[in-house]
Amino acid sequence: MVKQPIRVWTELDIDEISRHLLVVGEVTADCYNCKEIGLDYVSLKSCPKCNSPFKYIASRSHEIKKIKNRRQDLIFIDFDDFKKAAGFIKAKSLFAS
Repeated sequence: MVKQPIRVWTELDIDEISRHLLVVGEVTADCYNCKEIGLDYVSLKSCPKCNSPFKYIASRSHEIKKIKNRRQDLIFIDFDDFKKAAGFIKAKSLFAS
């Protein structure tokens, strides 16, 4: 059996993701909820600053396979897709005012 990554689109609550997202950079990660930086993405189960438990993980770099292998307990999301959806919701709320 040969496994290859395939995108599967699922509608998710952007606010829920925002509160529980760990964003991995080149070396360390950030908590998307409180913007705490310099986090060890390999071992942390929750943010040391806001105590938000991590449920989702995204990457700013292209080390997706490595990150996914190290954090199989988290749901991996596409960071670009997330940013687009969050931006759309923010823009929509500005025009609704």
